[in-house]
Amino acid sequence: MEFTCCEYLLHEIVFAQNSVIPCCCSPTNNYESTFINNFSGQKFNINEYLNKRNEYITMLKAGDIPASCKDCSRLIKKEWDEGNKINRIIITNRTKCSCNCIYCSLITTSNQTKEELNTRDTYDIIPVLKDMYNNNLIDNNCVITVAGGECSEYPKGELEFILYLALILNCQLEILSNGIIYSDAIAQVLQAGKCRLKISVDAGTKETFEKIKRVKAYNLVWENLGEYIKNLNDNSSVVVKYIILPNYNDNLKEAENFLKNIEKINCKNIEIAIEYIWFEKNKNKPTEKNIKSIYEYFKKAPLNISFESEEIKEYLIKQN
Repeated sequence: MEFTCCEYLLHEIVFAQNSVIPCCCSPTNNYESTFINNFSGQKFNINEYLNKRNEYITMLKAGDIPASCKDCSRLIKKEWDEGNKINRIIITNRTKCSCNCIYCSLITTSNQTKEELNTRDTYDIIPVLKDMYNNNLIDNNCVITVAGGECSEYPKGELEFILYLALILNCQLEILSNGIIYSDAIAQVLQAGKCRLKISVDAGTKETFEKIKRVKAYNLVWENLGEYIKNLNDNSSVVVKYIILPNYNDNLKEAENFLKNIEKINCKNIEIAIEYIWFEKNKNKPTEKNIKSIYEYFKKAPLNISFESEEIKEYLIKQN
């Protein structure tokens, strides 16, 4: 039957810091949609997860939109596949990271400190993924996103297992990294699998990079990006991200130097984003001229340009 629902609710699973949820993009920031609370890596109870999911499906079929899903643009009315297979897994349980970005959502939207995030205990994802694999829950060609903390700093063997699982299932990998620590495992999967490695640099000069990232690793990140690009196969890509932060890098000097570095490492793909909190406050206003000028400048380059979201794309291309 036709009903209003969302692909994420039906077929995505997010392993967060201490919970399991169907998505991490609630427009209301209301996470009543947490399906398993106080999760610490114990044997993954898929029935508990599916029972909660089915409660939501029943509500949606009755026209009752869950609080965490209200006003979400991803809700669509159509006939849905209600099967149990998971076709997108987001791994974001770890928080340790050698970067200290001023826009990090774990700090800007909570009272956690960087020291807390870098020393907190969390669970090992390997037994959880093994259980899902053994129960035939992971769809072939599933998209696996490695997003939590800095994956090159995971305990020994954990990242390697995730990448191996993705290879044997022919999954599409999306890896988010700060690029400070070069990972041979990531280089190998860029050679052998289907992998999209995304590294956020956000600056064209060393001074601005250090203001935003609050670490001294500007040259190292560009060097590592160049090495990753040398390992690409036809099914993999490296994307360098530029998050526009008003009053930091929203000027053409940064954009020009950023593109010079992009050309130097022979990168073909960039992604444009805008700092989340600023964007949420300003997205319905006329587009800032300096932000628009950065987009217009990037657009002239012979590059594949993507956007962090459709909302950001619309903000950048709209006519004031």
